[in-house]
Amino acid sequence: MKFPAFKVLFPNELILRRAQELARQIHVATAPEPPMLVAVIEGARPFARLLQKFVPGSLPVHEVRAQSYAGTQSSGKVTITTGADLPVRGRHVLLLEDIVDTGRTIAALQEHFLAKGARSCRVASLLSKPSRRVVPVTIDFLGFEIPDEFVLGFGMDLDGRYRELPDVVVYDAAVEREFQAQATATQA
Repeated sequence: MKFPAFKVLFPNELILRRAQELARQIHVATAPEPPMLVAVIEGARPFARLLQKFVPGSLPVHEVRAQSYAGTQSSGKVTITTGADLPVRGRHVLLLEDIVDTGRTIAALQEHFLAKGARSCRVASLLSKPSRRVVPVTIDFLGFEIPDEFVLGFGMDLDGRYRELPDVVVYDAAVEREFQAQATATQA
């Protein structure tokens, strides 16, 4: 499958290596009681699968869906649409996120699960964009910090597009338009 030639921020090989390092950190920090892994879907699925593969113990990954984006901008409102009823009472929860941007989604999920009786609610995120933070949150296990750019790939999308890219790339509308123009010309 062909994709636009977006600038690669993190190639897949680097993501894999960093996920292994994070899995080791998570294992050491949470032993002897492994956490309940909760992936914020859709975007965090690839990251969650990697951590599940690398964290010892074959831990299941539960899913929660929280929406806060419209296009490339955060709407400012977080809605939990799936997974709000996960059985977290008395458990240590580890939220797995693709990117922490404004902090609203993570803060809302932590508040929700702690109110439901979770003993703790920590965060592992592939990416963090601190320049966009409007709600202070702690990321306990972080893959990479990024500048204020809209990124895609490795589970992250733009209105359903480019989620399947193996790398994390920087979205560029001009690159996308050029790619689409070339694809249209080829089909003609």
